[in-house]
Parts: sequence; C-alpha cells; structure tokens
Amino acid sequence: MYTRKLSKPPEKLIINGKPIFGTFAGIPPDLDIRGVTRPFGVLPLPTFITDLRIRSSLFFVFHTEEYTGIIDFFDARIFGHVEVIIWNKQSGRKFAYRTVTGPRKRLIPKKTTAGVCAALRNKRYIRVGWDTARNCLSAIFNLSGDDVRPDASAAFNAALDSPQAATVAAVLPAPVMRRCRAVWLLTAPMTGNLTLHDTYAMQQAKTQNAPGSVLFKSARAYYKIRTKKVSALGTGTIHGKNISFSITSANFESVNPDTYNENILFSDGKVTPLPPVKITYPFGITGKWVIQDTENMVDLSFTPVSDHSRTLSIFILRTQNHSIYGIFDGIMQTTTGESIILKDFPGIVRKQMVRL
Repeated sequence: MYTRKLSKPPEKLIINGKPIFGTFAGIPPDLDIRGVTRPFGVLPLPTFITDLRIRSSLFFVFHTEEYTGIIDFFDARIFGHVEVIIWNKQSGRKFAYRTVTGPRKRLIPKKTTAGVCAALRNKRYIRVGWDTARNCLSAIFNLSGDDVRPDASAAFNAALDSPQAATVAAVLPAPVMRRCRAVWLLTAPMTGNLTLHDTYAMQQAKTQNAPGSVLFKSARAYYKIRTKKVSALGTGTIHGKNISFSITSANFESVNPDTYNENILFSDGKVTPLPPVKITYPFGITGKWVIQDTENMVDLSFTPVSDHSRTLSIFILRTQNHSIYGIFDGIMQTTTGESIILKDFPGIVRKQMVRL
C-alpha cells in the first residue's frame, strides 16, 4: 500500500534560498516561501522581484445538515478576490457573493499561529480567522443580497483541540525542485449558525447551532504564467466519524508526485497521505466525474448537482473557475487498510485556470 512519510515541520520553509520539501505532521510557524533563489531559471533576478510571482489562496469549506458552502480567497497582490458560495443540499439552489479588492498588502497572512483574512466592500463583510494557541478556527460573513440573492449571514467555529481534528502541511516542488508550493490543510468539527433572509420571497431559512464539519486549506506558490488545477473537496460525517479529503491534480505537480503531492484523507483525526490521483470528466464538466489512483486507495465518482462558473479579467490577469457542488460515491482506504464507503456524500469539485 502507498505510504508517504510525515515529518516534523521545520521552523522555516526556505533556508539559504532552498525549499525544505516534505509532508509534515503539523504546521510551521509561517507559511512563507519568499527568498527562493532563481525560481524561474538561470536569470539572476533579485528575490524581491521573483517574490512578486507568489500567489496565495485560502478556502473554508463548511458542511451542515442543510447546506454546503465555500469561502474562497485568492491573493494576487495586485488584486484580491473573495467569494462565498452556498448550496442548499435538498434543492441544489445556489447563492454566490463576490468581492474584488485592488492593490494592497497581502490579503492572506503568512502566519499559521494566528491570523485574520478579511474583506469588506459593498456591504459585504467576509472574515476567516485562526488562533492555534486557543485552538480556534472561525468564519464570519454578513452579505447584502439583491433581487436574486438573499441577505446571508453566518458565524462558524471549529475546535482544533477536538479528537476529530487534524492538521498537516506540505512543501512541494512546483513542478521543478527550484520552485515550490506550500500547503496547510486542516479539518475539525464545527458549530455555528447560517441565516438566509430572502426579502424578495419574504422567507427565512435558518440553521442554528448546527453541528457540522470544516475543511480549511491555505496555499502559496510561485505561479507559472498559465496555471490549471482541478480539486475534489469533501467534508462530512459517516457513521459518526468526521471524514474530510482534499485531492488535487494540476499542471504544477511535482516531477516526482509519488514522493511529493498534497492529497490527504482525514478520518476522525487520523491523517492518510494519498497517492497521485487522476481527476477526469469524460462526459463533460456537467456529467459524471471519475477520481481514481493506481494504488486502489481512491475510487470515486462525482455527480454534479449545481455548477457556479465565473470569469474575471483585470489588466493582464484572467481567471476561469468552476465550483461544482455534487455527490461523491465510492471507496477510499486509509493507511491502516480501513475502507471508507462514500454514498451520497456531499462535496465540491473545482476546475480553475489562472493566466498572469
């Protein structure tokens, strides 16, 4: 069976201009990859110029009895993009709220010990914060709606000291050894409330103090001019166990993906590093997806329910994104040989392209 060593996290991810590669059982104090020597070739560009190619992302996937959603931050330094998407699991109805910010300091902080990622614009406030000393991860949003979107507000809290919580970090070649990508992943049980107030229909739906789960991911990388990525994300409960997974297939994958990749399965507080996984959509993005590996640890299908697509062009930057809510079915295996059967398991598949 496939295995990947979980090492102790280093104090710094970059030492003397070189990344410290590996998958770590825990997180370093900073998710900072600045200062890599010549990440884009032999040209002796100073690091303060090559550091400008670093892009950051952060998402908070939440799952409650009635809703699945994602809070998504993207930080390109010259601009920031924040989006909240909420799906009603029964009806498949979708509500999406987007905010764009201009040039500013980094939107997503590098500190893993404590930090706040927040955006406020056009009566839409979105905030994700963490404090590992207090074992707390939280998300708050207060979003003004319009004729097609209800007003939405939520406050979620995840207890990082729960036996069902787990965290892991990785530093990976992207795709060559002179460039790198750093990833921080965690999952935990979640409580909180979500309110959707549809003033147009004069209806209110509310989930209060609903137990759920969260999958959190923060990443930084030296981006290529054109980056393509597909991710499968799931979090929820199976027979009382907190199950979460993050699987990624991208054009910046390591040249040695068996040794270096970011695919992780969390099972009730236990971490299983997964092998390289192929994510394909032979019937189109609105048809059934196939998610499989060659080690018989991942054999899943994904049936889309609701697709949220967006295209954003700002100066020389262009992004195309699909965030698709749907259902996972199939089997995943842990390193102990335990089979986890997914049936009608809600989750999200994301297909992204960034050109800069």
